[in-house]
Amino acid sequence: MSTDLMQDISGLIGVWQPRKTYHIGPSYLDDLKRFLQEKLAAPRSFFAGKRISIEFVDGKGMDIGVRRKAGQAVEAVGILMKRDLANLADLKLLMDQVSLAEKSYQQMLLILMGTLTADMESKLGAFLANKSPALKITIVKK
Repeated sequence: MSTDLMQDISGLIGVWQPRKTYHIGPSYLDDLKRFLQEKLAAPRSFFAGKRISIEFVDGKGMDIGVRRKAGQAVEAVGILMKRDLANLADLKLLMDQVSLAEKSYQQMLLILMGTLTADMESKLGAFLANKSPALKITIVKK
């Protein structure tokens, strides 16, 4: 499977800036969803000629799932956003989401925003290191 979609989505997330400062985490996710919709639907974008459909998931696995079908090949990237990864409960929730989502997505982007303690980052790294080598996870800190 090609990594083109992963690179495209990574690039968009890299340039994404929230439109304002929000007081609750889900607002950042809504802001990102709107940004992706605008960029993916924009004519003459770097996706020109590629058919894109965006799937929004209910939160049990991915926050946003992006699938692109080109001919017979289907690319899929899952996006998880976590704001303030500062305690074990937050880490456990994120680990559960990754474990659930890896059944559907072999490529994932974890967007970590706000507070991220060194201890939680270390524990997350250890968890991800024990995942299947076929699973490609990219961490983006915003």
